[in-house]
Amino acid sequence: MTLRSRLLMQTCLLAMMTGTGLGSAPASAQNSAPVPLFLKQEAEQDAERQVAPSPTNPGATSAPRSGGFGNTSSGTTETDTFPSDPNAVQSLSLGAVDAEAVGTIDQSRGGLGTDMWNGTTRRSAAQLISELPATPATHAARDLQKRLLLSAAALPQGSADISLLEARVAKLIEMGALDDAIELVRAAPQGSRGSMLAQAEVNALLIGSNIDAACDAIEGYGASYEELFWLKAVAMCAFYANDPTSAAFTVDLVREMGGESDATFFGLVSAIRSGGTADADLLSDLRPIDLALLAIAKQSIPTSQLETDNPAAIIGITTADATATDVRLEAARKAENLGLISPEKLADVYQSVNFEPAALESVLDDASEGIQARQYAKLYQAAAQSDVAAARAEILAALFEAADFEGDFMQAARLAAPLMTDIPVNGDFSWFAVPALRASIAANSFERAENWLQVAKSSANASNDISSRLSLLYPVLAISGLEETGAVRPTAMASDGSSSQSFGSDPQSGPTQNFGLGGAVVPGAPTSSGGMASATVMPNSASAEDVQSASDRAAALARHRARMVEWQEMQAARGDQAAARRYSELIFNLFEGFGIEVPNTLWDSILTAPYAEQRMTTSSAVSHQLKAAAAARQKAKTAALAIQAQQVAAVDNADPKVLSDTVTSLLIIGQENDARRLATELLMSFNQ
Repeated sequence: MTLRSRLLMQTCLLAMMTGTGLGSAPASAQNSAPVPLFLKQEAEQDAERQVAPSPTNPGATSAPRSGGFGNTSSGTTETDTFPSDPNAVQSLSLGAVDAEAVGTIDQSRGGLGTDMWNGTTRRSAAQLISELPATPATHAARDLQKRLLLSAAALPQGSADISLLEARVAKLIEMGALDDAIELVRAAPQGSRGSMLAQAEVNALLIGSNIDAACDAIEGYGASYEELFWLKAVAMCAFYANDPTSAAFTVDLVREMGGESDATFFGLVSAIRSGGTADADLLSDLRPIDLALLAIAKQSIPTSQLETDNPAAIIGITTADATATDVRLEAARKAENLGLISPEKLADVYQSVNFEPAALESVLDDASEGIQARQYAKLYQAAAQSDVAAARAEILAALFEAADFEGDFMQAARLAAPLMTDIPVNGDFSWFAVPALRASIAANSFERAENWLQVAKSSANASNDISSRLSLLYPVLAISGLEETGAVRPTAMASDGSSSQSFGSDPQSGPTQNFGLGGAVVPGAPTSSGGMASATVMPNSASAEDVQSASDRAAALARHRARMVEWQEMQAARGDQAAARRYSELIFNLFEGFGIEVPNTLWDSILTAPYAEQRMTTSSAVSHQLKAAAAARQKAKTAALAIQAQQVAAVDNADPKVLSDTVTSLLIIGQENDARRLATELLMSFNQ
């Protein structure tokens, strides 16, 4: 008897004993999302346009392979092909709709487009996906990574045995995007899901502590698959249903089928049966099914897992019923910072803590809680319960200040974003304008940030410090687009990342030339030291519109130069000059990536020894491939490599030039919003 026949017979016996049956998937699975309509339409249109292969390409076939695009060849070697003209319109041939091409977002919802894998082989795409970080260094990079994985797109040709859909789902689960992973699995037609996709769906549900739904899915998939995973899953569900007879039978099957080496599984099974606890030595590398068995055993996940890079365990600690309150708070705080849970989930955890009403009423007067996350929860609850705008603003200001000190400002801003909407943006709240401005930028609420900026500017005077605080924040305002800098727009950048226009000469490096009607000159923009900054910008023609545009740009550039001089003077007064120099380098490199001018005098101010420094940087191969992919408009490959390159942002001695290159590459492929969000988050995180 073959192994397959034996397993089938045993599973049938198990089905009769447990009542799970061998039926088809439940109705909910049958109603899974179909292949997106726009992909079907493009495939049908492609089929209608099919023509005979060109004589210049005798190796081409009349119909490309399912889901393929680009040139085909009679050879077997795969290559990453680049279009000869990156700006030319590229034709995209989908052929028959490939179930692997499904996604949950299209370009209108932030997807990278159906042609995003153009020029990339399937093997290379799979490698890029599998090597993406589980915890991207910034939330902006995490958002880009999720959209990369969720985008519906045509697939590269070749290596049909490689499943990009499985790789995408596995990476989503690894990075804690559980709901997204489940939706992506269910977007694939039911008949096309193999065991790996089915396991991924179950694992995502288990990590999220949704054991009921996980067991429904396990029952729905029935005896379709042979792997030991499914026998262990059935055993887990039997324990969860308090059916020891079925559980014992299935555990014996696991042992008989060669699963004895899984010490963690059998250790947890023993703990459930005895009512005791599993040996801590068995709980060092927890899998989703282990998290479920721990929950059934009513045993908490070891707090040591918070110090690991295991997203499943960190999420598990946050959601498990057995987790102590204070541990859950710190786990949720870490999980949100890593992007493993949403700010809304963090708010739910904070709201679950019981505080005395009197403690919330006197939150600004009482001493801080011993645990930082508990203090955040207390301030958040007090702000949420306050229906007086002024009182809520005062509490949020205290939350932002405490979080700023601990390096959690970005998280506090995301957490408080819904509470900020009820605070009027007017001069009565001028004292709150700068914290509200920073928080709005951090939460990507740029319309609200622009309004708070206007309140701050109109309220600045000699009796307050608003002006100096805005000066310190100026680089962030410039990068986020809230201040006009006279920069060449990112859309005007050449494919090599250089600007297609140049600015006028640096006033500190020599006299500014007056071009009369041929150029706009704005002298007299004062600096804090009493000097003058002027700028010259050449119009494209002598038309009144172009001359006015040049004049406006020159005025903006002059103001930008003056503001940068003020900012640099404040940096020179900082106590930690090493940190000030690193921050300046980051800003100057990012400015150049966006085409924002950095006067030579500012570069000169940080030209100090030591000239050779040890920096955390990416490999030359990553740098080369990133630039080449961007120049060829290979959107998916560029995004994946940009995410990898910006991982250095998590270390203190990160090379700012690498971070600038990621921004430039994203601009080249048309992802300006991602570039701005990434650069803004880098600056705000660095300067906490």
